[in-house]
Amino acid sequence: MQSKSSTNWLTAVPTACAMTLALVSCGGGGGGGSSSTPTPTPTPTPTPTPAPTSTIITGVAAVGAPLIDAKITVVDGSGAAVTLQDGNGNTIPYATSNVADGSYKFVIPSGTPKMPLFIEASAIDENGTPVVLHSAVASESSSGSMVANITPLSDAVVAEILGANPMTIFHNASANASAIANLGSATQISAVTSQLKTILAKNLTDAKVTTTTPDFFGDPSFVTNKTGIDAMLEAVRIRIIPGNGSDDTLQISNKFVPLAAPEVTIDLATAKKQLAAGSSGSLTSAITSTLKTTTSSTTSVANFPSLDSLTIAVNGLIAQRAPNTSFAALLSAKPTPPTPALPKGKTAAYIFNGRQAVDTENLLALYASNNYQLSAVQVLGCIDDPVPSAGCTNYAIAAIVTNVNGTVVDIFRDGVTYSKTTTPNWLFSGNGNYTNAKIYPVTYATFGFDGSLSATSGLNTNIGSSNAAATINPGLGLQVAITDQDGSGNQLVGNSAVQLPTDQSVPFAYCSGALECIWPQPAVLPTATGELSDTLLQQPTLGWIGNADAALGAKFVFTYSSWITVTNQTENAYLQAPLPSSLGSSLYPMVDGISSTNPVTGANIVAGFNLSWLNWAAANPNMAVFSVRTIVNSTGSSPLITDNPVPLGATSVNLTPTTLPSGFTPTSYEIWIGAMNSLGQRYYTQLLGTN
Repeated sequence: MQSKSSTNWLTAVPTACAMTLALVSCGGGGGGGSSSTPTPTPTPTPTPTPAPTSTIITGVAAVGAPLIDAKITVVDGSGAAVTLQDGNGNTIPYATSNVADGSYKFVIPSGTPKMPLFIEASAIDENGTPVVLHSAVASESSSGSMVANITPLSDAVVAEILGANPMTIFHNASANASAIANLGSATQISAVTSQLKTILAKNLTDAKVTTTTPDFFGDPSFVTNKTGIDAMLEAVRIRIIPGNGSDDTLQISNKFVPLAAPEVTIDLATAKKQLAAGSSGSLTSAITSTLKTTTSSTTSVANFPSLDSLTIAVNGLIAQRAPNTSFAALLSAKPTPPTPALPKGKTAAYIFNGRQAVDTENLLALYASNNYQLSAVQVLGCIDDPVPSAGCTNYAIAAIVTNVNGTVVDIFRDGVTYSKTTTPNWLFSGNGNYTNAKIYPVTYATFGFDGSLSATSGLNTNIGSSNAAATINPGLGLQVAITDQDGSGNQLVGNSAVQLPTDQSVPFAYCSGALECIWPQPAVLPTATGELSDTLLQQPTLGWIGNADAALGAKFVFTYSSWITVTNQTENAYLQAPLPSSLGSSLYPMVDGISSTNPVTGANIVAGFNLSWLNWAAANPNMAVFSVRTIVNSTGSSPLITDNPVPLGATSVNLTPTTLPSGFTPTSYEIWIGAMNSLGQRYYTQLLGTN
């Protein structure tokens, strides 16, 4: 992108004599023999070059894989929202990215907006994780057409220039116009780009990026084909961590190394300060980590260009309405078979979180019967644990599944392995796990039916002797999620134990639900309450929990009895994000329209109603609701627990009515709404009332 000159591109056209390219000379015609002075030929008035009547912005929104149906909005250099139009001149609230490749296009009417342009894209990625990324257009183009790619790299450049989380600045743009103005500085953009190029030098080399001056904003050749910059995006993890009272930080790592600590950490406020210092500043001083560059991922990236051939093969079979057996050729045994091995009569060594080969074939055949299609896959990380010294061989991937209208209907997850001898070169290979065991950093808050924050938590505590932690509102903890049922409700595992990083172990057991429950009394199997407390570890409710257990990358070892093998299996899970540090009430998902004069009632919950969180979603674009549960309690009876499926990207659900058994007298009612942010931190709202 050419930098803006000091002269505005709409400046008045110079007079004819000052123009170096005038069509007619400024001097008069040649002299004749007559004493009379000839009338000079009039100099034509130059036609001014018309200013474009509109500005066209194009680009690609991607995290490696394309961002599908991303909502794209813009503010200008003054912090004012920019009006957008589609290609037909219709005003639109936001532009959207293409389902196939993440490309987008919109028109800004009525000439040139105040530069620079600050752009935001919000979406869910192929793994279902909410993503908010930013980019910028530093200066206008005389052609009226400009490119702004929106990726984690453009987000990183914007973050360093702004000195803070770009989302925070974008959503308070009018008060941050002076900071936004810096996005128009070609000098600052060049400085940050150069720094990131140095930090990511090994990864750029791995991806065969040879340009000495990569353009993370305006490269018109950027596409989501897992080559070049796009391949590098699949191989690195770039995250912005809110400081909540301290400076926000930018974290950059090779995606295929353990997450115990990010490889490179940049203090954003320091970066902004050093950029403001100009030639006397040093962006290197903003790097607070011991490592100053990320590590190589050569083995992984080399084969990524052919990864989408697997998606092409699947979509081709889907288009043919292929039966389940046709997908068998796309499945392979994991390079390292699961431990213990599948018993005789089961399918080879393929298994993915309890989903066997025939289940995967049936799932893909179901997609075929509905004419669904898979997106390009997103590489999530390495399944091999520990990662072999020669590099990762089995990769976790995810793809968005869409219908013919482009609506997201599912997320497909699996493991994949590269093979030189097969067509396609990549095959689904599972992950060798007999269930899905995860650990999540969580916070929860209890609200009344009028939406007001309660003085203390309403969380039911069923472990330990102290309820002190459960009274704190909002509260913090770790959620242990051991999937105990498959999609048909069949039990997957029996009793389990979770070994904490501090070497203590916590027992879990089947409790007739989708997830196993904490098992506090050895002689009595647990009964699900339906609350977060069924799966929550926190201090001091459970005295074994230590501070190291909540550290980023903390390793948890799960041992459980598999109902598939009828033997014990061990698998590891790692804490993917720190505990939430921002606990403001507005972050917890809230029902639209409730108040002291319009509260939710127990009768509403029993009867069922349309529960909407549209306003909360608009205020928190980096978060998405993934679960809605109602609970009706009665003294002396098991609670009535109803889970309501939440479609991806939805902002409302119709609550399923609750049928009260004969003699069941409700004593309290609850609505639990779970949301996740872009870091993988979970925020739970408990709405609690007695009438």
